[in-house]
Amino acid sequence: MSRFIATDSILRDRAFLRLVVAEGCAYSGEALLIVLLTLVALDAGAAGATAVLVAQGIPRAVLLPVGGVLADRWGAARLASGAAAARAAILTGLAAFVIVAGTPGIALLAAIGALLGVVDALAYPASFSLVPAVVARDRLPAANSVIGGIEGLGDLAGPAAAAGIYAFAGAGASLAVVAVLAILSAVGFVAVRRQGVDDPASGEASPRAFLDGFRHAWADAEVRRLLLGLAALSLLLAGPLLVGGALLAEQRFGDRAELGIVLAGFGAGSLAGLALAPRLARLHAALVPTLGGLALGAGMVGIALAPTVWVAAGAAAAMGVVGGALGVVLLSWLQARTPEALRGRIMSLVAFAFLALDPLSYAVAGVLLPFGATATLAIPGIVLVLLALATWPRRQRAGASGAAARVVT
Repeated sequence: MSRFIATDSILRDRAFLRLVVAEGCAYSGEALLIVLLTLVALDAGAAGATAVLVAQGIPRAVLLPVGGVLADRWGAARLASGAAAARAAILTGLAAFVIVAGTPGIALLAAIGALLGVVDALAYPASFSLVPAVVARDRLPAANSVIGGIEGLGDLAGPAAAAGIYAFAGAGASLAVVAVLAILSAVGFVAVRRQGVDDPASGEASPRAFLDGFRHAWADAEVRRLLLGLAALSLLLAGPLLVGGALLAEQRFGDRAELGIVLAGFGAGSLAGLALAPRLARLHAALVPTLGGLALGAGMVGIALAPTVWVAAGAAAAMGVVGGALGVVLLSWLQARTPEALRGRIMSLVAFAFLALDPLSYAVAGVLLPFGATATLAIPGIVLVLLALATWPRRQRAGASGAAARVVT
């Protein structure tokens, strides 16, 4: 019989605490870096920010499968610590250059962005794979909730903190702060590995190895449905919410900056959802992805039709609660379900769904934008609702109707 493990219990686990330090420093540094790179790139010219973000995003998307294969071949702890060390070296070099020589040119910034994209592609599958390697199956929901909470706090506080540090201390010192966080993250991942985390080398590093993982995921109907659902969420939510939300704030609420209130509502709701997630993640039902898609799609429509910014923020907060809880429920279930030998490759598919489709999501928003803010938000929401209804489970296993199958045993 499974039993619920509270979040405060998992925090007594020394190996997990080391992972929390490593992940926390990595997420905090990333939250600062994305803003600081944009500000530094703008100093080099208006095209600099776009060049850096594109240069980082392309190799990250293309090489995520490689990261998954290498995580299984070399071991998640080894790859995560190596990627963290490489990231620390890149950021330390960038900070030193800016302190000594001033603002780098666009070409150098783009090269730095590309290197960071390569490191991200290696780090994300290994990072996702480390959680089930460090904690027991029955602690996965609590562990993912804690790590998700750290990431959520970074997303909320990171932009304001980065802008404040940049304004007060300048580009060089700001990047030095990020470099220190990257070094601490690398030390944390090395400590996790030395804690005795199993890190076996297995399989081969080849395209065939990735295809073996992909075929395993596609052959499992529930895993396939989950991964396709995550891809649909990534494609239909991020771009329309940001682009359509900004236009809605300007046209209906009177100021584009009002988008910040809507996004703050989503962030606060997400943290609340993460707090609830360990209790909900004890169970996984076939209906969970479908109900989550319905709720998130309805939330987008609610924002589109909101008469005031506070109603929009409320709808966004409800979406955040659903999204925060849903992410922990589904990730914990998938981590527990995936064979250890394939974990890196399956986690690379999860990372691809979360990260690599962002540019396409902004393209979706660009196509819808001429139809107005309401359509840019409502159409993806309606499509998401229809997709969720189309994937409604037609048949459940005996005994599963009205109850969920346990994510941990």
